[in-house]
Amino acid sequence: MEAAGASESMRIFCGTDESQDVATRVLEHSFRKHASGPVEFVEMRLGRNVHVPKPKDEKNRARTPFSFFRFCIPELAGFRGRALYCDADMQVFADVAELWRIPFGEQRVLCTNQPEAPAHWKNHAFFRPGRQFSVMLLDCSRLDWKIQEIVERMDRGEFGYQQLLHECCLVRPDEIADRIPSEWNHLDHFEMPPAAAGAPSPGTKLVHYTVVSTQPWKNDRNHLVPLWMRGFAEAVQAGAVERDLVARGIEQGHLKPRLLRAWDRAKSGELDDSPLAKTLVRLRQALKGSGRTKWAERQDG
Repeated sequence: MEAAGASESMRIFCGTDESQDVATRVLEHSFRKHASGPVEFVEMRLGRNVHVPKPKDEKNRARTPFSFFRFCIPELAGFRGRALYCDADMQVFADVAELWRIPFGEQRVLCTNQPEAPAHWKNHAFFRPGRQFSVMLLDCSRLDWKIQEIVERMDRGEFGYQQLLHECCLVRPDEIADRIPSEWNHLDHFEMPPAAAGAPSPGTKLVHYTVVSTQPWKNDRNHLVPLWMRGFAEAVQAGAVERDLVARGIEQGHLKPRLLRAWDRAKSGELDDSPLAKTLVRLRQALKGSGRTKWAERQDG
């Protein structure tokens, strides 16, 4: 199993498309902002660096443009080292180096686990309890996945879409472990980090905005809009989001119109000043330097 050195980049592969351009930039900035080591962020785009054949059976076809992208990662990574997969509709609040310290052991795929739906998801029929594969760590040196062969196997009836996406049936069940802490995939909710050591919850490290109709870059119906808008403003101020990209997204109907005004305010130095945003700033300042993962302490994975 290949180990990454202190100078080797943490490779993050993000499944995205044109409708998620701005969300992807905000996500990338949030990864880089908190990372204690070098990050290589790869946008996976259909027809650009990812080519996925269409399964013959309609029920096996991708539910989103990037459903199958995660299975392309080992080949894109040259079948070496570890890599993280994530969707574009996410935002990070902690050092991703923490995940690079998790040992694979005998497993080849690591994921999170949600044994039951969060309280606000109780009435969502599409929630599937158990392992969640929207955030995955892959040991690319021990995964020989090739998307052409995977789709051919689906066409032969060896497995279907549900088995592939929800069970990761390309590896044996004992080769998967849900050792990624659940706080790295909080579904549409945010928990404040603890104010004192030993608190029962470590706080949210990654928010996953899964409800497409209320994603905070599309409208203001999500209760976490202030959280994402502050991340957007920070990304703008860091030069990670261009004004033209926002204007194009609005014109194409992918973004809420007020995002362009928010871009202008952010560029002039203004950040979101909602109570939630202010509380986050105070907590980050209070916790700065206490328990930040050190890249140099990474264990062999």
